[in-house]
Amino acid sequence: MSRKHFSLLLAVTLVVAVAVLLVPGRTGHEADVEKSRLLPELQSRVNELDWLQIRGAGGATVVTLRRGEGFWGVEEASSYRADWEQLRTLLTDLTQAEIVERKTANPQYYDRLGVEDLDQPEAGGLLMDFGTASGIPSVIIGNRSEGRDGHYVRRQDAAESVLIDRSLEVPRNRMDWLEQNVIHVADSEVVEIEIVHADGQRVRARKVAADDENFELQDIPEGAEIESAWTVNSLAGGLASLTLEDVAPVADIDWAGATRFGLVTADGLRIDTELTAVDATGDADQADGEYWIRLQASLYQTAVDSAVTAPEDGGETGERAEAVNDRVGGWAYRIPKYKYDAMTKRMDDLVKETDESPAL
Repeated sequence: MSRKHFSLLLAVTLVVAVAVLLVPGRTGHEADVEKSRLLPELQSRVNELDWLQIRGAGGATVVTLRRGEGFWGVEEASSYRADWEQLRTLLTDLTQAEIVERKTANPQYYDRLGVEDLDQPEAGGLLMDFGTASGIPSVIIGNRSEGRDGHYVRRQDAAESVLIDRSLEVPRNRMDWLEQNVIHVADSEVVEIEIVHADGQRVRARKVAADDENFELQDIPEGAEIESAWTVNSLAGGLASLTLEDVAPVADIDWAGATRFGLVTADGLRIDTELTAVDATGDADQADGEYWIRLQASLYQTAVDSAVTAPEDGGETGERAEAVNDRVGGWAYRIPKYKYDAMTKRMDDLVKETDESPAL
């Protein structure tokens, strides 16, 4: 073999050796562990669960979830619907989670992994409690593992902490446990819009035919014209992808001075809402504060010249209205300011003075 070929072979060998060293292998602890379920009790009883609670530092409750008729509710939000997909994913992950490495059993080192007891005011983890009657031990969910997939956890009935084979998504904010979607009425569905302010001012826009591209603004003041077709058309998006920032029973909100916003879809669905702005002291109609809405769905009673075609017996539209009312009935939703602004436009926001200057 020539000196040149030998040098090349030696270089390749060294590169391969370095690459092997860089490939993460199983640690000594991991090699000694025979994988086992973190919570085998949960695997056999997950479908029987009807209550669970998550607590943070100092034992403070983050959220309490209880299963009701057909859905899970958040007790701290008057039992409003919990985000089922989020809860289902978490329970599935915990059910399937396997121990891949055993960690410290010394309480002095728990804080390094975020699995210290939650009665400590600076505790970093979250305690997931399934209730004594469930027979499922509580588990402390600590830090994510750095540089590899997994989460550090500790069963509360064990001293030893462990690394499991998956990362867990556990929100620390009560609001993040709520079902965020309120309603979705696509702007392309809408054919009529009406806004009625507390002082009696009305804004109305409609399509002559359901497939028209633009809305026609009604009752435009003399000497004015629409600012733009887009400005008027944007009224139709008020209830598109509407999400909540908070939720409360309707009776908890002062609706005095509320603005009414209503729309009608081409298939005859009517949504009527009330919107109000409330400041931190509870006074209504404040510019800087919280923005709340309540909603009700019904079938539109068609007129002869309407662009709407509503089924006589309600049909799918009736079912849709019923589904909306089942979800939103009795609830008020705090919504983003930009959504509130979009549904409380005045005529001045939509028109400009007509330019009647003589041409040069």
